[in-house]
Order: sequence, then structure tokens, then C-alpha cells
Amino acid sequence: MEEAVYRIALAGLLHDIGRFAQWIGWRKGRPAEVGRAFVQQFVPPAWQEPLYPVMGHRHRPLPDHATKVVALADRLAAGARISNENEEEGEQPRPLRSIFCALTADGQKASSVRYWPLHPLRIDREALFPREEADPAEVERAYHRLQDGFQKEVQALFNAHRQGGQLPVYLESMLLLLQRYAWCVPSAYHRVLPDVSFYDHSRVTAALAVCLLGWEEAALDRALEAPEDKPDEVALLVGGDISGVQDFIYTITARGATSALRGRSFYLQLLTEAVARYVLRRLELPITNLIYQGGGGFYLLARPADRARLEEVRREISRILLTHHQGDLYLALEAIPLAAADFYDGRISGKWRELGERLQKAKQRRFTELGEELRKRLFEPQGRGGDRKQECQVCGREHPHTREEKEAGEEEGVRKCPPCLSYEGLGEDLRRARYLWWMEVEPAGGEGVEPGGWKEVLRAFGLQAGAVENLAGMPNTGRPRWILALTDEAMSDLRPDAHTVIGRRFLVNVTPVWNERDDEWLQGLPRDRQRAVRRELPQPPHGKIKPFTVLAAQSTGIPRLGVLRMDVDNLGKLFSDGLGEAANLSRVAALSFAISLFFEGWVEMLAARIGRTEDGRDRLYSIYSGGDDLFFVGSWDAVVELARAIRVDFSHFVAGHPGLHTSAGIVLIPAKYPLYQAAREAGEAESQAKGLRWRDERGPTVGGKPIWRQKDALCFLGQALPWHRFGLEAACVEGTQSVHALAHRLERLTRPKEKGGADAPKALLQILIRLQEQYWEEAERRSLSGEDRNKAGEEVVYYGPWMWRGYYFLKRMAGRERKRNPEVAQAVDELAERLHGEDFRAIEWIGLAARWAELLGRS
Repeated sequence: MEEAVYRIALAGLLHDIGRFAQWIGWRKGRPAEVGRAFVQQFVPPAWQEPLYPVMGHRHRPLPDHATKVVALADRLAAGARISNENEEEGEQPRPLRSIFCALTADGQKASSVRYWPLHPLRIDREALFPREEADPAEVERAYHRLQDGFQKEVQALFNAHRQGGQLPVYLESMLLLLQRYAWCVPSAYHRVLPDVSFYDHSRVTAALAVCLLGWEEAALDRALEAPEDKPDEVALLVGGDISGVQDFIYTITARGATSALRGRSFYLQLLTEAVARYVLRRLELPITNLIYQGGGGFYLLARPADRARLEEVRREISRILLTHHQGDLYLALEAIPLAAADFYDGRISGKWRELGERLQKAKQRRFTELGEELRKRLFEPQGRGGDRKQECQVCGREHPHTREEKEAGEEEGVRKCPPCLSYEGLGEDLRRARYLWWMEVEPAGGEGVEPGGWKEVLRAFGLQAGAVENLAGMPNTGRPRWILALTDEAMSDLRPDAHTVIGRRFLVNVTPVWNERDDEWLQGLPRDRQRAVRRELPQPPHGKIKPFTVLAAQSTGIPRLGVLRMDVDNLGKLFSDGLGEAANLSRVAALSFAISLFFEGWVEMLAARIGRTEDGRDRLYSIYSGGDDLFFVGSWDAVVELARAIRVDFSHFVAGHPGLHTSAGIVLIPAKYPLYQAAREAGEAESQAKGLRWRDERGPTVGGKPIWRQKDALCFLGQALPWHRFGLEAACVEGTQSVHALAHRLERLTRPKEKGGADAPKALLQILIRLQEQYWEEAERRSLSGEDRNKAGEEVVYYGPWMWRGYYFLKRMAGRERKRNPEVAQAVDELAERLHGEDFRAIEWIGLAARWAELLGRS
């Protein structure tokens, strides 16, 4: 790649570094003067010369081509019309507003403004969750605290490259450094809304500068006069999306599934990274042009002239995927042109939507770009046909090198193909990994290549990678390499050098491993349960991933696995419509980055905490969490608590925005239930939650009546209900209990006294379950007969004999228990009065709470 491309990318990335350095208290003065001083002190001499744009490209006259390129890129990234007003000297810096406060979702906006903490990026509540604006003195102190860490790390980066280095390594290292320290600092705040970070705006400016580098100076001059009116093509917005992901992960047998699942999922993340970087290399674009990557997809900016080359890249990628995955995985790769005018007045949202539609259509025409080549492959004989010895018992595919693998204590082994064995190995490496590394290598492969494991696929895309526990033994050939810490703590051990990019990689890496606490648990089981576990597990897998049978057995109550699928509601609409006319490329990038921080960063913290019992046993398994969705398997009671905690914290993370929410589906399955079927059922449960219409008694009314809403719900034990009804801290309706609170109260109430409960009759749960069943039977009858709506077409609340029957039975039980167990009598009496006092509206969900309590209490 021409060095000029990297140089202009660096100029774009650092174009406003003087303003950032000034705000964090590094030096006083005008931004241009501070920027010049920063370049002279912290940028290696070999790359200082082309950084004239950093010295202040806003001040006319614009003296050279590079400065004009960066100036136009800056304006397009901001999407704001030209202003001749300079920022006032000495104005107090402001914190960064949460990007979620700018969104309109579900017809609602955030009720109050929240600001990101001025803190280096780390997965910590104090550093990550927005809050009210602090007083100016505290804001100034927080900015100065940023300076200490940033100056130390930027100096270390300079020292590593002072005597010569590799510009691509320096560029990406600087990008990751700005991600860590400038993610929470606004790119501007004088007369503009400070809701785009310096990091997001600078990286988009760098990407656009690369796309504009080939423009003639006269064209730049014309565009700089009024870019919002120019139809000239500036860039291509390129999107890539891997399809077939769910079948690839789930369609494996139970034999060897637990050890292979995490490896398969993580491989898909590595594959996305490899393909995105492959596209960048083939188009000769730097890393700054990658706008977003996650959830099996990526978006990048390319030059309009790259369109023809992109077609060839698409064919190359399809050949590799078809060779190694035989049609199971496919990359949809599409692009749409962006004119200068598309960066203004919110037009970028429409382009984002258009690209999404093209990607969906491309998925329906998988591999058609291969033309005649595809037809030949389809009609060639595949495998040897029915050779059982070559058939893998995990994925079901034939492979000439399939072999039998035996675990300790097993009489009969399992036939596994090399790819499945490689995913198991990757999963094992990942469970104890603290670092992810990769190096660019020459792409390997070609005609006649057999389907390979994850290493062979990545190498075909020019990437060699691994997940390791420590830095020793990592390859160091002198070629560019990347070492990314998978935890905040691991960052302290990383040091930059002339050919190594270092940084932080957010990854939900929660894997249940058998430890000494599990030995104690097994020894403490009753003999019959201990024998049952040992039949399935002759030899405890010390230090290895727990099988599903153990995760089910370690559930509270009934031994079942919980399967959770969850995602953000209406995410596509948020990107296409949520920002309105305020949408620009920097804001879209900021929104993408913020959502990925939650699902790829904070979810790991939650899962690690909730999945670990008080005695130190891990019970949750993260299959994947990225983009805006997640999939978890584990002990069923821990899975339910995780789903609730994610929904609670998501609301806090998005600044309490009432229109931003998630929906989830949870199913309970036996340990040996086929995973693909469980995944399908969890997906159907999630769809059921998203299809729920419910009356919002908490929000504004229309004509004195509550508004009907959809989504923002959970489906659990076959019943969908809104999250606030399930139980979200203080979000429950005044005067009622949540399902979560009542279920745990009922479980404690019916638990035997010797186990810390109140020893209420189990019949209490059956009464409540039957009451709800009677209600739903009547509801279904009225729905079929059309009696379930009033004249206005609104759903109605049904009254019936279950109300007085329930009140009677509960009062009668309280009376019977008054002498035997006063505590139970009082609790049951209070429950009857609460139901009566709320006109039995809880009849719609009280049976769900009782069923939950019953499962928790079942031995």
C-alpha cells in the first residue's frame, strides 16, 4: 500500500489533536499551536512532515492539497454546515453527552440528559455508565486525570517508533490509544451538541481523508465552498455480513458439543476480523477505514474507484468459504455510493438502510457471483458417499482425516473431523486466554484444498491468530503483529514496540470450568444424585469445560439447562430513523461503538458475576455476545437472573431512554436435548416476546387511557410478559409485585423449615397456577368468539369466578394455617388482600410466578 494513504489517514486521525490535548490540560494555547507542539513531541520525526493539516486546517487560506483533503473530510464527518465562528478562548470543556440522548425511539426521547464518565475506557460501572453532568470544577479535574495516562502511553508509543518503525503499526496503535482515552471526550462543544466523541469523529475523518486523497485540488476547492450541495461521489459505504452463522454454531450433536461450542462461536468472530482486514488489504485501505465490526458483520469506507476491485474481492472470499465450509457460511458483500450531500441533513441514515436491504437480498443469492464455477462445484461428487468411518459424529460431515477421540474413562470414543477438533482446541485455548494475537501472512490455499480447521481458513485470508494465557511463546518474526488484552488487568503487561500493535479487545469470554469447588459439590450430593452424575461423568473434567449434564445438575431446583436468546428491539430502525436530521457518519459510528461496548464488554462482567455461585462454581456459558444480540446456555436459574440483569443494566447504559429496550426468549431443556432444536425454540420464544402487545400503565396516557406498546418483553416458561412486569427494580407499577419478586417469595414460603423456609403447603402454588389457567381458558374462549375487545377495538380485562374462588381458597388456607404456622397464615392472607385490592389484575401472571417457584423448589 502506498505510504501516502497511511500518512493522510494519520493526518485525519490527528487533525484536531491540539484541541484534545488542550482540553485534558496538556498545554494551553490555541488548538493549532497545541497541535503543532503535540506533533513535534509525540510523533516520530519520519512522519511529522506530512502532518501539516494537524496545525490547523480551519484557518484560511488552506495552503496545500493534504490540508484541503483533511478539511473536507472533517466537514463531511461532522455533517455540519460551515461556520466561520472560532471557538472562544479559555471556554470550560464539557463532558460528552450520551449518544442515546439524541435518539428518538418508539416515538419517545430520553427524559433527561446523561453524560459519559471522563474516564479511560475499561469494563467498570464507574467508567462505563452515563451519569448527570458534574460541576465544572469536577469536570476540569476529570479531564486532567485523563492527561496522566494518555501522556504516559503516547510517550511510550513515540519511544517505540523513534528510531524507525512501521507506519501501519503506529497508525493502528494511535487509533487504539485514542479509543481508550478519547472515547469519552467530545469532538466539539462550542455551538454544537457535544454527543460525538473525539475518537469517533477523528477515525471517520481519517477514513474520509483516505477516500478523498485522489481528488484534484480544484475539485476540493469547489467542494469546500458548500459540500452539502455537491453530488460528487466521495466514497463507497461497504457492508459485509456473514450468513449461516446460527446453523454453523447450533447444528452439532451433543457429543463433544460443550467443548466445541465456544470455539465455533469465537472462530466466527475471528473470521469476521480476517475477512474485514482481507478486504482492506485488497483495496489498499488502512484500518481507520473500518467503521464498525461485530456481530458477524462489518462496515467500511472505500473509494468510488474501488467498486470494480470489490467485485473480484467478493469472488475470492466466496471461493475460500465454499472450499472450507462447503456452503454453510457465506459473506454477503455490498456497496453503495455516498455523495458529498449524503453526509448532511440526516441523509446518511437512508444510505445505511439501503445498504442493509442490499445485504439481505445478497444473502438470498448465495455464491451466485461465482457463476459457472459454482455450477461445476455443485455437480461434482462430494465425499465418498456413506463411508461411516469418515463421517464426523459432531457435525455430520465426511472428511478423509476423521479420527476417533476418547476422553478419560470412556469406553467408546467419538469420531471427529479436523475442523471440529480445531474448534474444540480453540475453545480450550480461549477459556484461559488473557490475550488475542494475530499476524498478517501470505494467503494460503488454492485448488484441491481440503476443508480445514479455523487456522487454515484464517490463513487463506492472510491471517495467523491465537488465544494465549501469557505473552511468552508468542511469535515474533519482525513482521507486523497485534496483541490485544482480553481483560483490563492484562493491559498492564503490554508494551508497544516498533512492529507490535497493542490494545484492548472486548470479548464476552465466560466459560464454566470444573474446579475444586465442583469436587466438593459432587461429594455433597445425595447418593442417588451423585450416582446419576457419575454415570454421565465417570471422570470429573478437572480444568476443562463442564458438560451440559453438569450445568443442568447444578441448577437450583429442577435439573435443567436454560437457553437464552436476546437482542435490542428495532435496532435497524434506530440506525435508519432514530437520529433524524441530526444523523451524520460520526454519530452513526458513535452509536455502533456504544452498543458494542455493552454487548461485547459489560455483558461479560454481568455473566461472570451472576454465573458464579457463592461457593465458587461457574454455571453460565457464553456462546456469543456481540453486535446487539447474545446467546447463553447454563443452569436455568442463573440464565433467568442473567437475562433480568442485562435488561436492567441496558436501561441504565442507554441513559434511561424509555424507547430503547431488549426482548428475550428463555427455554428450559434437558441436558441431552438437541442444541439446534433448543436454539430454534429460544428464538421462537424471543419472537413471541417481540410480538407481545401490552398496556403501559407507567407512561403517558391518551384520552386518559394507557398507551399500548409492543416488544420490550420476555418469554419465560411459555408466557410472554413486559419486562417491567417481570421485575426491573423500581420500574414495577405502584402497588403491585413483580413476577420475579413473587416467585422468590413463594419459593421461600413453601420451602421446608429445615432449609430456611416457612413450610407453607405446596398446594398454595397449585391454587395460583390453576387460577391463571382458568383465566387463560376463558381468555382463549372469548378471543375465538370475538368477545375480547370493546367497541374501540381495545383488549379488555376479564372478570370471572377465578377471582372470588382464589380469594376464598387463599383466605381458607390462611385460616387453617393460623395456629399451625402464623408466618404462613399472615403471608397468604396478605397475598389474598393484595390480589383483591388490585382487582385481581395480577391473575394474568400470578401462575407464572407460582410455576417458577415450584421449579426452584423441586428436588
